[in-house]
Amino acid sequence: MDNLQPRRYIFRGHASGVSAHIRRPQDQLLPVQGCSSLPVIGGFAENKVGPQRLDKWVSFDAVSTSARGDYVDPAAGVATTTGAVAFDAPPTETRVKSEVHGLVILGRVHVAHAAVGLISRSPIGKEQPVITLEGNILDGVRIDDSRLAITLAEDFYQVCDTKDKLAKAHAAGLPPNHAHLLLPLDGSAGAATAFPEGNGTVKCTIVKEIRWDGEPHPTATIHGHVVHVPNFGKIYFGELYITRESRRLTMVRFQLGSDLGGEVVAAEGETNGGTWPPI
Repeated sequence: MDNLQPRRYIFRGHASGVSAHIRRPQDQLLPVQGCSSLPVIGGFAENKVGPQRLDKWVSFDAVSTSARGDYVDPAAGVATTTGAVAFDAPPTETRVKSEVHGLVILGRVHVAHAAVGLISRSPIGKEQPVITLEGNILDGVRIDDSRLAITLAEDFYQVCDTKDKLAKAHAAGLPPNHAHLLLPLDGSAGAATAFPEGNGTVKCTIVKEIRWDGEPHPTATIHGHVVHVPNFGKIYFGELYITRESRRLTMVRFQLGSDLGGEVVAAEGETNGGTWPPI
């Protein structure tokens, strides 16, 4: 009898647009606006959302998300259906994207354009899957009347496209302009001394630099990839979680903490994958 459960590639990928949960002074929930997720066989998912508003707290002009997973060579995909090629043999590629335009939080923080792009490719043998970043954007960020210029380190993660490569780069000594990209496990500011892996996960940022573009904000302060705004909360830019098989990137996350409390997130994507049964 033929093998009833042949080894095959398990597709995983999702992208989300904007979501919010205001917890005080009253509970207000904005369900995920814009969501695309792949089934186990891959395929294509796409979602677009027009202008939305959650009372005075959150608004945006447009959201679009997509997730696509398939064999790199369509002919090889056809060959798997005839038994000419094993299901796990041909290379696969998964792409996830999320874009948010015109995001406004409490009328104070504006993000004109935030975008996430991740590409994963199936592993070869026991190697880790290659996952790269492409098309990530943080433009038109403004706090009150003060503009931020944010530079991303997408090129660094193009080179360190697996967790093993990231660990080797850290062990060799990262250059000063990249040392802060790996975040310490204790949440402190500055660069991680030891490789900051906890339960198989490394938390990083793709933000190389944040600076004021013009006149600085009178009270807000920049701390690496985080901006602290008194009487508003904290804004986290470009947070990236890396495991042996996955990468999850969030372009903007708000931790609100003043007269009101809650969280908002915008432009997020994750992709990972491998074969089952594992090699």
